[in-house]
Amino acid sequence: MRNITGPPVVGDDFFGREEEFNYVWSRIVNGNNHVFPSPRRVGKTSFAFKLLDKAKSEGWNTIDINLEKSATNEIDFLEAFVKTLQELSFWEKIKAKGNSLLNFISQLRPSFTIGGAEAKLEWERERESVYSQVADLLHHDEKTLIFFDELTVLLTKILKSDADGKKKVTNFLHWLRSLRQVKDSKIRWIFCSSVGIENFTHQHGISDAINDVPDFFLKSYSKGKSMEMLAKLGHDNNLPLEKDLQSAVVDKLEYCLPYFLQIIFEKIKYLKEIENQPLEIKIVDKAYKGLIEEKHFNTWVERLEEQYNHNKQFAFAVLKQLCQEKKGLKRKQIINAIAAAGVPPEKTDEIVSLLLYMLKNDGYIMEEDGIYRFRSPLLRDFWFNRHVK
Repeated sequence: MRNITGPPVVGDDFFGREEEFNYVWSRIVNGNNHVFPSPRRVGKTSFAFKLLDKAKSEGWNTIDINLEKSATNEIDFLEAFVKTLQELSFWEKIKAKGNSLLNFISQLRPSFTIGGAEAKLEWERERESVYSQVADLLHHDEKTLIFFDELTVLLTKILKSDADGKKKVTNFLHWLRSLRQVKDSKIRWIFCSSVGIENFTHQHGISDAINDVPDFFLKSYSKGKSMEMLAKLGHDNNLPLEKDLQSAVVDKLEYCLPYFLQIIFEKIKYLKEIENQPLEIKIVDKAYKGLIEEKHFNTWVERLEEQYNHNKQFAFAVLKQLCQEKKGLKRKQIINAIAAAGVPPEKTDEIVSLLLYMLKNDGYIMEEDGIYRFRSPLLRDFWFNRHVK
């Protein structure tokens, strides 16, 4: 098991989640689609890749598109989607139709990318027809698992493309919904995004476009599973960790995602091999302090700046207050913090309700018995180090 701390892991580098995997796979086999709305760095993409591998081993067709990398607009998406169909078993049956459609889309591309009133009008005239033709290429009588990663990134780009962005996003999501609603279809769909799909659709009033796809939240690892992973990492990467050291790591992190276990293991390895630190309990604190001073959580800051729009300053105010309170805060205390940040009194309850909903969905905070606190101590201490200290 290699310690890969950046890209998604596959094969023998994937560890754990056996029960979750078996449950979700059985759901897919029984006709269900899924959204994995868990916060970033939970391992959603790696989990989806494992499902794709399972589907392939069972003789299914599979489609995997990272919409952040392959699509900046609708034309990009349609072209990428059709091109993936070329790799499937039924492509020969639709080859002529598919190639013709790809040629047609490529002719539209200059008009779409150059812009201008006339060019946009041409794309508007052809949009519905192109989407319909793409839909016709799918073979619903063959078992197929389709994975769209970073869906919300594409939706955001479409939304911001012009004044009709919301209408285009709504139409796009309802088109996807229509594909999922085909009677007796053997195609199954899974969606992920590091930007919350539920928050996006709720914020723009289009939750109905994806409410037929149930959520499945990937959880943090238990203490036992976390220690197993640390033992495996140690054994396979020439840095065996004694059980007391494994336990100290887990107790320090509390919220043990695979990624968090990987980065703290790598930091311990660095301290041991490069800085010649002894492999004892104190090295855990040194590794932890090193992590909260690095860039691992910059994307959590950037998400607020990019996705929370006019409420971002209030989201920062909530998190700034919470990162100073390890035991958490009651809603009333959060309302006071928001009020101090300049929210009009008549808007306070509304904005606090929205922010708590969004911050929970995005994995920043959790609520237990009326107390709100950071879900991850590691993220909390990073936040304190960056925004308070």
